[in-house]
Amino acid sequence: MNETHETSNLPDAPGQDINLHECVDDLATIDQMLDRYFTPERLDRQWEQIVEIARGYGTGQSGGDNTSGPALLGEEAPGSLNTSHPGALGESRPLLALVTPLAGTVLAAGAVFPRRAGFSLAQSRYVSRIADRVVEGWGSLTVPGGDLRMMSDGDREETRAVVAEWRELLGACPAGVFGAEGSAMVVGTVAALAEALIADRDEHAALNLVHAVSPHLAFLGHRHPAGFEVRRAGAGALSELGLYRQAKTRLRELSEDEQRVFGSADPRTALLPLWALVGQGRLAEAHDGFRSLEDRLTRSPGADTLLLHVQCRHSWLLGRLGRLVESVNNYARVIVSRTNELGEDHADTLDARHSQQKILVMDGQGAQALSFLQALADDRARVLGDRHPDTLETLKYLHLAHVQAEPGDDRVVARAIRELVEIDRIQRERHGQGHPMLQDTAASLCKLFRGEPISRLRHVPIADEEQSQTIPFVAP
Repeated sequence: MNETHETSNLPDAPGQDINLHECVDDLATIDQMLDRYFTPERLDRQWEQIVEIARGYGTGQSGGDNTSGPALLGEEAPGSLNTSHPGALGESRPLLALVTPLAGTVLAAGAVFPRRAGFSLAQSRYVSRIADRVVEGWGSLTVPGGDLRMMSDGDREETRAVVAEWRELLGACPAGVFGAEGSAMVVGTVAALAEALIADRDEHAALNLVHAVSPHLAFLGHRHPAGFEVRRAGAGALSELGLYRQAKTRLRELSEDEQRVFGSADPRTALLPLWALVGQGRLAEAHDGFRSLEDRLTRSPGADTLLLHVQCRHSWLLGRLGRLVESVNNYARVIVSRTNELGEDHADTLDARHSQQKILVMDGQGAQALSFLQALADDRARVLGDRHPDTLETLKYLHLAHVQAEPGDDRVVARAIRELVEIDRIQRERHGQGHPMLQDTAASLCKLFRGEPISRLRHVPIADEEQSQTIPFVAP
């Protein structure tokens, strides 16, 4: 029998060719041939086409469906690869013939990440390698206790760099490449990382992660339970950035899907719209919702941590409503509970201490808060680092408290201006224009520069919170 001898001239080895139909039993030789054939130049030309086919015939199937699209069977289909040009995959060869079986990869705690897609997916050699790197990088995405704030400055920055690299790799993987189970695990990992980034005041990085995983979320379907966590994290990031309308729209859709799947909305999903109402200044409406949610969580076993979180935010709302004594007392109970449960140096305990004293400064009671803020600034610098966003926020309100405690002292005002200008610079560099913390700093600086009394500090509204804009995904 005469076998057709199809060859390919290699760009990196002129005059040398390989037989694409040669029968070879040695797996190492096959791998070597594929490495020589799938050169970066060839992959660059074919990458976009391959991804388009993968998405067109992958995401159209339900998760776990083993049905192949016509392009995978070598049939003509709209958007299929043009194989007539030099260096193509072969005029009549099915793309499926180029797929290499993928073995499972063992992850942390004995979990196995399923690498074999639930449907026949045309993968270039490049896509397969990127997917391998996503799985290999899984073990590097550990955040002790799920809290970036409790890491050292060096470890925190190293983790951020690893997460950013992993996000780029994930964004290069077509939807469905991990299969249904693997995609659910990827989505769950992104949700946990996004929550950790939000707690560490890096909402843009969290949104970038959510954006990168969105094709894999779409592959699972918007009602897949694994997707609820990452959808909530994305909405939470938008809310923290002051984009309340976008956040509430997403949360309303999420709540409806949770009710369809579970029969009721997750209390964490119920909390976020209430916090958005506080940000919008709709305080009475938010107060009713917080009371109802607290009652629900009080009756729910095992909800102590979330209940403390709700009580902490409700305490802030009470201060905004002018119920200062009630707010401070409620914060005191939260601080005691968090100290007993988490420890006095835990970031959440420090956060409650900050909010309690901040509400006093906003009410003009800086002299009363002064010693507490000084102690807290020292504790936050020791635990979180002296340039952490939370530490800078405490320093800001410490200097504002000094101005309130010593009105008319030009030296105190001048020092506060110097410190807030430096905080403003760091926040602009780290968070970008328009971040709520930066707007709060800028508003306080304006009062100081103008010589206006700061006996009381009003809530600073987010300038674009009523605009139906889409926040850009800005790479850190």
